[in-house]
Amino acid sequence: MEEPSISLCMIVKNEEEYLPKCLGSVQGVVDEIIIVDTGSTDATIAIARAYGAKVIPMPWQDSFADARNRGFEEATGDWILWLDADEEMDVDEAGKLKELLNREAIREQKIEGIQLVFCHHVEGGGTEEVQLLRMVRNRPQYRFEGRIHEQILPGMLKCNPGLQLGQVDIHVHHYGYLLKNIIAQDKKRRNRTLLQQVMAESPENPEYFYYWGVELLRMNDLEEALGSMEVFLKRAPSNIGKGILTSAHKYRLMVLKDLGRYHDLIRDSKESIALFPRFTDLYHLKAIGYSSLGEIDEAIHSLHGALSIGPAESEYQSIAGCGTYLTCLDLGRLYHLTGNPKEADFYFTVASLMVGHPGIRFQRQPDLSGLVFQG
Repeated sequence: MEEPSISLCMIVKNEEEYLPKCLGSVQGVVDEIIIVDTGSTDATIAIARAYGAKVIPMPWQDSFADARNRGFEEATGDWILWLDADEEMDVDEAGKLKELLNREAIREQKIEGIQLVFCHHVEGGGTEEVQLLRMVRNRPQYRFEGRIHEQILPGMLKCNPGLQLGQVDIHVHHYGYLLKNIIAQDKKRRNRTLLQQVMAESPENPEYFYYWGVELLRMNDLEEALGSMEVFLKRAPSNIGKGILTSAHKYRLMVLKDLGRYHDLIRDSKESIALFPRFTDLYHLKAIGYSSLGEIDEAIHSLHGALSIGPAESEYQSIAGCGTYLTCLDLGRLYHLTGNPKEADFYFTVASLMVGHPGIRFQRQPDLSGLVFQG
């Protein structure tokens, strides 16, 4: 059986710091590398060529979709993978990619795209995990749309309404959400400019209020971020993707937390949990509201709700550890505050057992000694 070939397509500009790690993480996995360079003045192009990449110079045209599609036009592989320079495929897992593409479920079924597990590294050392579409079959009709936050799936569905997506347990680490990287790449100015353009061009599209709110939150423009998220939530159509909708609920609560509006945080978290009762991050945010107001028992109750659910499903963009070790750590701290060292020690111990095993769940028997772990 002939092994499927993979083309890696990227857009870059002045990425000499991150590009070697990105390309090194997929070395030996992809069959060709296509780099669309939009005006680098550092060593980016030399680095790309050192890894055997085909470099295509392209003037920046205020459109990520145009740049991505230019790379896709040059791809010759059976599959196209796209990454950004501040992303790295887990080197211990990357080698499994072609093996997974050889599976009958992908070869024989209508699997047209592959979702990978993205670990977004955020300030404070935490990570958010979510499944993202990053590989598609190389078909000329599969192309991106949108100046910013470009998407390929809507166009794919227009061409092939019955297509299916596959999921593989291969992780990609993304470092672009770290504040120092946002500032270094001047993403604040670029993203705001593009978002203002697309909002003027498509004022009827509520999704751009979500993306605008996310950018404002990252730049700590909290009041404006809250207003933008609320506009999105009011206007979001019933068929909007669950991923973006649940993230908007989460970000709204995060803004209320950062604003110190804890009563509003509790009220809105209850509303969000009623809609998405399996999204563990919402319980954590509600617990922050309660604990900030000194209502420790209510905070503990909310965290137990998260622990009973376990780690969030892949459709949610969830902080790693919510429903497992982070929940137990917070429970340990809160029990310590209430003067209950026995319960505090119990949850600190469970947290230490769960670290490095984010998918683990447990059920507790009535006595402290009875723990049943479920992997």
